[in-house]
Amino acid sequence: MVSLYINVPYASFRKSYARSFAETYPLPPPATVYGMLLSLIGERFRRRHSEVRIAFAYKCRLDDKVCEGQCLPPVATTLRKLSRFKYGVGGKEGAKPDYVETVCGLEFLCWVDSSQESANRPLGDSGSNALGGLEDRIKQALESPEKINRYGVLSLGLSDDAVNDLHLCTKPEGKWHRLLPSETGSIELPIWVDHTGSAWTRWQRFELEQRGSAIIESPGTSDWEWIEIKDPRPS
Repeated sequence: MVSLYINVPYASFRKSYARSFAETYPLPPPATVYGMLLSLIGERFRRRHSEVRIAFAYKCRLDDKVCEGQCLPPVATTLRKLSRFKYGVGGKEGAKPDYVETVCGLEFLCWVDSSQESANRPLGDSGSNALGGLEDRIKQALESPEKINRYGVLSLGLSDDAVNDLHLCTKPEGKWHRLLPSETGSIELPIWVDHTGSAWTRWQRFELEQRGSAIIESPGTSDWEWIEIKDPRPS
C-alpha cells in the first residue's frame, strides 16, 4: 500500500448529466483520480490496473477549530465560453456563454492498494506483462521519474486543472475527513466511466465524515472500506 498527498488549486468534475449549466461533483470522482494516477506513471491502457483499490481523506479546513460539519471544498461559479459543436463547425452560433462550477483548494490523501489487482495478466498490447502493480509504479514515478515515459502536465480531469503537488505521505498531519462508501450516502460519484457511451459507467455512493480527525489507521478496517476500481465489462 502507498499513500499520497495531492493538492489541486482548482478543478471541475462535470456531472454526467449536466448540460448548459456545468455543475460539478463536490469531490473528485474515483474514476478521475484513477485516470490521473495512470497519467502519472505513463500508462495508456486504462484496464491495465483494473481491480486496484483506493481510498480518500480530505483536508479539514477548520484545523484549529471544532469542525461542526462536512468540510466540502468551496465551489466557485464562473462564466466561460463553451463550444457546443466541433471546432470549425457552427460558426459564431456554436460558441455560447455558459456557467461552469469549479471546486477550489483541493487537498486530499489517496491510498493505493494493488494486492487484489491482476496487473500481470495479458491485457491487450500495452507492453510487458511484468510491469508490476499500480502502487509500485507510482513509487517508481515519484522516486525515479527519469524512468517514466510520459508527456504533458499532470492534471486532475481537464487539461487545465493542473496538479500543484503530489508526493508520498507516510505520516499525515492535521485533521482529515474520510470518504466512506455507504449505500445510503449523500454523495454519488462515478468509479468507472464509459467514454464511448454510458452502458458501462458505474457509480457508487459515499458519505464524508462529519468531523475531521487525525488519521490513525489505514483503509481496510471495518468502518473504512476500500473503493475498487474495476472495469465492469467482461474480460
